[in-house]
Amino acid sequence: MKRKPSKSGFNKLLDVDTTLLSAEPLIGLLELETDTGTIELAMNRTLAEQLLFAVVEFLQAGKGDDAPTFAVERSQ
Repeated sequence: MKRKPSKSGFNKLLDVDTTLLSAEPLIGLLELETDTGTIELAMNRTLAEQLLFAVVEFLQAGKGDDAPTFAVERSQ
């Protein structure tokens, strides 16, 4: 099924959800509802942590009214 891109050329993200498929090993689906349909991505713990890290970095780049409203403590 070919998806039609939005006028901007980017999909607009409307909603996000997850479905747990297995707790051990941790496996699930990341479901992204867009203006052109739903995208389902399989993920494991490693990929979920990478996604979390990328989103935190994005949020920490905010300035002014978009400045982060949370603190992150990283452990190695």
